Amino acid sequence: MSLSRGATALHSVTSDTAAQEHRMSNKHKLLAKNRKVAKTIEIDGVKVDIIKPTMGDRLSLIEQARQAGDMNEKNEPTGERGGARLLARIAVCVIHDSETKHPMFSVNDVDELLHESWLEEFAADLSEVFNVSAEKMRGK
Repeated sequence: MSLSRGATALHSVTSDTAAQEHRMSNKHKLLAKNRKVAKTIEIDGVKVDIIKPTMGDRLSLIEQARQAGDMNEKNEPTGERGGARLLARIAVCVIHDSETKHPMFSVNDVDELLHESWLEEFAADLSEVFNVSAEKMRGK
């Protein structure tokens, strides 16, 4: 193989690799968990972001709520307790730390959130971003 053909082959491989890396970096950008902030609120002196949930977030929440008996097959809360637990699940899903951009709560916090006075205070903000009315959250 001549030197010029070897250089051409090397250039071709390098170009292919660069193009593949560019495509992958764009793919990773699109798949990154950069959530759109719908609103920033202050809860008991702590600034938090309410983010727009993804379709996957919504489906996971609905599946979890159904498995727990908080929501029926028509996607309606199963009474007041089911509605309250659904609101707590939405809080887990959409409340993120304004500084770190990470979720503030986990599904293990659902029952504890039911005892927080701010949950009902911010029910409209939480349910609005999830496209559910506050009345529906209350099982009415």
